Amino acid sequence: MVQELVQTEFPYVYLRRKTYYFRFVIPPRIRQLCPSLPREVKRSLRTDSLTDAWSMVSDKLPLIRLLRLCNSAEVARDLCQRLSDFACQIGEWVRAKVAALRPMPVEPRASVDNLKTSPNAPMLDEAWEQFCLWKSWTEKRTKLNQRMYANLRYFLGNVSVASIRKQDIKGALERISRLPKGNLRAYKGESLKRLCSLSVPPQDRVSAKYVKEHLKLCQSLFSRYLKQELDVLETSPTEGLRWAHEDNRYGCLTDAQVRALLAQMEDKPEWFRWFLLMALYSGARRSELASLTKADIKRCPDTGRHYFVVKDGKTRAARRAVPIHSRLLQEGFLTWVAVQEGRLFETAFHNPNRVTDLFGSMLNAKTNDHGERLVFHSVRHTFITSARAAGNDTVLVQQVVGHEKRGAGQTDRYTHTFPLKDILSVVDCICYGSG
Repeated sequence: MVQELVQTEFPYVYLRRKTYYFRFVIPPRIRQLCPSLPREVKRSLRTDSLTDAWSMVSDKLPLIRLLRLCNSAEVARDLCQRLSDFACQIGEWVRAKVAALRPMPVEPRASVDNLKTSPNAPMLDEAWEQFCLWKSWTEKRTKLNQRMYANLRYFLGNVSVASIRKQDIKGALERISRLPKGNLRAYKGESLKRLCSLSVPPQDRVSAKYVKEHLKLCQSLFSRYLKQELDVLETSPTEGLRWAHEDNRYGCLTDAQVRALLAQMEDKPEWFRWFLLMALYSGARRSELASLTKADIKRCPDTGRHYFVVKDGKTRAARRAVPIHSRLLQEGFLTWVAVQEGRLFETAFHNPNRVTDLFGSMLNAKTNDHGERLVFHSVRHTFITSARAAGNDTVLVQQVVGHEKRGAGQTDRYTHTFPLKDILSVVDCICYGSG
């Protein structure tokens, strides 16, 4: 029975039975340019590891970009030949596998406690797959964590988790800190191997906060899961490991700055006016507002109040109901919603930077008196600060803005979602003065 290739979450990577394949359909324009080319390039990657498969395929992305742009039949044939040759990538993968199976030398700085359990310790890829099944991330968080794991895996290798030391993780973090930001055009589409060979200027490098996210992921994997949950490690290689970074915080807007923003709304698109008002009076994240549909605006039968539903977000706590502030209702928000179709903020959903640009065009200052950055995310900080300053219970504020409930010790375990009537005060207290 012929088994069809099944597309994975990664482009050009397919699964047949338990083996991953590379598959690239050659664009019709290129085949017209060079009729001798096949319809597609398809090669077995000879691995059952998705991480390994994507590592090999990512090396081919620059060739794919060149092939799409090429106007020469001779160049197209050469690129296709190079595109179908995975001998180098598979050879490196086989050598890495062989090296991983060799006995690890006992070095003086290795953790003796970890070596006690090394015969039963899984390989890193196996541990990661089990860890992903154990966790219950949102789709968005899963994709982000998978990208971070790919970085860590590249520098650590698929070795026994018991052989990984604190120095190994620290070294991986240091090399990750020298990688470029993913949204810079000059580096897009480049393989990790290629990026590591570049001399990236400091202004183009990833933020220290992003590097620390890698450390937090390691702490969750090694300490929380492998040590505490599975008990396959006596000590975690992340114990005592720190990654210092400057906390370049977002600042808050003053009431006068908020009023100044609202006074400039006449020459802005109508959708953006409602978008900004929703952010100012709910503290919702930009992505949460951009995803709202007409069906997400509801009315609570118990209180008579209208609210909106956030169905997805960074964490479980992000899924929530948020009361709509009376100012929006008084200014005709529901009337505007009634004439919309489907998604309320289509522009913001497809082009989030449009929100950033419109907001930035209305701000004179880029930082506040404390040197903190003023950007659209500052609106969220402003709402939270105002709600807490009004004396609202912290856990109620946390529910409204989609944060995990923290700060009540053991009681946090018993605290569930509050009904809408209990969180009305958090939204209703927000007032930025007259004007």
